[in-house]
Amino acid sequence: KSSCIIMDDAAIVSTFRGLSAITFLLNFICAIVFMSKGGYLGVIISFYTIAISLFVLVSIIQQPQSLVDKMNTHAEFVFTYKGRLIVDFFLCLFLFGMGGFGVAMGVITLVLILGIRVLAGSFPGAFEQLFRQEGASAENFDSPYGDVTGTSGFSPQPADL
Repeated sequence: KSSCIIMDDAAIVSTFRGLSAITFLLNFICAIVFMSKGGYLGVIISFYTIAISLFVLVSIIQQPQSLVDKMNTHAEFVFTYKGRLIVDFFLCLFLFGMGGFGVAMGVITLVLILGIRVLAGSFPGAFEQLFRQEGASAENFDSPYGDVTGTSGFSPQPADL
């Protein structure tokens, strides 16, 4: 008798968030290990890797709220799938230069983000909970020039000097 595990969207979201958090913590550890081996470029690459890993980790766990609010304002691309894919790709390029541990973490990171994409086909509700839709914040954009979509007839002009 075969048993089939049926997971709801909330369970899938928490599973992928947990796996993502663990993966980016391991990426952070990998960068520290690589940094400890010395060398100027190793330290620079490790700092970039640490910064990217922490940046993505904050977007995954949504804590601390003050930093998440700043990211919503200045780096909202990391909350979309395409933005996260690009950030993860660049992170993997750094990881691939960090020896065996880095290559393993780069592969795991790529498999994870591509696995989330596969998830979108089977569980679109879970995918929508993990990532914002592209351009979702543009609807709520409050321009100092008013409605810039062209429906108001107002066209923003540079200030006269």
